[in-house]
Amino acid sequence: MRLRFSIRAKPGEALMGAGLGAPVIERAVEVPFASGEAVIGRGQGATIALPFPAISLQHARIFREGGEYRIEDLGSANGTLLGQRRLVPHVAEAIALGDVVDFAGIELRFDGELSEDRTSPAQEGTATLARRLVHDIFEACPPAECARLVAVAGPALGRELALSACGRVFKLGRGEQCDLAIPDGDISREHAAFVRGADGIVVRDLGSKNGVEVGGQRVAGTRILRDGEIVCLGETRLRVVDPEERYLSQVEKGDVRPRTTLDSFVDPRSGGVHRTGQDAALPEPVPLAASPLAAMNQQAEIAPSRSHLPLVTTAIAITALFLALGVVLALAFAA
Repeated sequence: MRLRFSIRAKPGEALMGAGLGAPVIERAVEVPFASGEAVIGRGQGATIALPFPAISLQHARIFREGGEYRIEDLGSANGTLLGQRRLVPHVAEAIALGDVVDFAGIELRFDGELSEDRTSPAQEGTATLARRLVHDIFEACPPAECARLVAVAGPALGRELALSACGRVFKLGRGEQCDLAIPDGDISREHAAFVRGADGIVVRDLGSKNGVEVGGQRVAGTRILRDGEIVCLGETRLRVVDPEERYLSQVEKGDVRPRTTLDSFVDPRSGGVHRTGQDAALPEPVPLAASPLAAMNQQAEIAPSRSHLPLVTTAIAITALFLALGVVLALAFAA
């Protein structure tokens, strides 16, 4: 048996605190339910992986008990709403067909059961769900850094090929008609093609004489490239820069804080924060446990100590005045 859910998220609100008019991401996912449990979180082990920094590694779980489906918040940092009601951590509640669960601004609608033999054109496997959601985020709110290939060795050292358009075929070879023409004698006129899509950056050998190698292995057909990998064509070496995969990896590890712009996230090769947008990192959100009353009480604890300062200053001044007067009188009587 499988369960079907519909995911709806506004990346502008879930990630960057943008206002009205932010684009909406919608995807359907069908997950196996043979174990009787589905875990929602941003970690790799989650059944439904939601790559948003506001989501906890293991945020909540849906399970079947006594003939009904139930949902439980697993002690998440930002909480879980069932309808308009906030769930008590580790206290399960019933969830029905059509119910909407809100995970820190990301909505998940329960669409019910599916039989194993039923297929759906909207089906989204869990292995690629997180990657495709990240792709949707970047397409809706493009970062300043573009996916690209950077020549790190060979005749084209320092040159780049920006994979700016999703789904477009970018050709690399010795011919001038290529998107990146490289004067490398060991490269064919049309050597390889690169395409950036929802599943990542894909390389395809165009029937070249000397082939394409990645990680010491020759590419047969097509191959998905990872951020930081080196593609070898003749004497040319190209480093893959994939901001989408880097972002996904950092969200899974918890290296991207909530309310962080897509233009700012750590590049492991730079040793610091990649700052290309106007905001590198917005302030941390107020903890959910905090409240205006608690803030008022905190200020009230500080206020008395400040209010005593004028009294202390006045007392010191009066004491000094009396001491000075006493000295004057003593000198007068002595004379």
